[in-house]
Amino acid sequence: MNKRSFSTIVLTIFCLLLAGSFLTGCNTSKTQGDKPADSVTTPVPPDTNTPEPAKNSVKLTLYFPNSDATGLVPTERTVEVKEQEIIKAMFIELATPPTGLEKPLPSGTTLLEATVSTDGIATINLSKEFQKNFGGGSSGEQMTMYSIVNTLTTLSNVHSVQFLLDGVKHDGILGHLDTRDPIKRNESLIIK
Repeated sequence: MNKRSFSTIVLTIFCLLLAGSFLTGCNTSKTQGDKPADSVTTPVPPDTNTPEPAKNSVKLTLYFPNSDATGLVPTERTVEVKEQEIIKAMFIELATPPTGLEKPLPSGTTLLEATVSTDGIATINLSKEFQKNFGGGSSGEQMTMYSIVNTLTTLSNVHSVQFLLDGVKHDGILGHLDTRDPIKRNESLIIK
């Protein structure tokens, strides 16, 4: 056998092996393509047995300080709230006073938590900005505190409000008014 015939045979065998590998690879791909891929997930439909908490339309009475800090002006608004979030809704609304009235909450104040005990005490935990960004003055303090207290005590299950600052009770969060004990509603500040 000459050298050229030998090379042709080797080349032919090599081509047959290459073609066989290629065909086998294609066959394997086809088989794998027929099976569903492991990384594909089927979307799970939402659980229809667990309904999202219903929103209720609630009429709120909010108290905003007047421009000269001599009294609180009642303002009514209707809001949509989920169950157990009415105090949060009140704080959101207190951040947007009507024209001509003052914003009672110091800038950046966040309601961290609110609970109401069975004996009617609403405990509100406010962020440090409530104290840090307060503008000062005893009249301003009175308007800020009673705006919150009088607003929250419009709820039938709330009779007084205990203030916390970052989870801690203080003698006087804003300086003058004693906040060691829950504060009751003050009707004398309401402008009728």
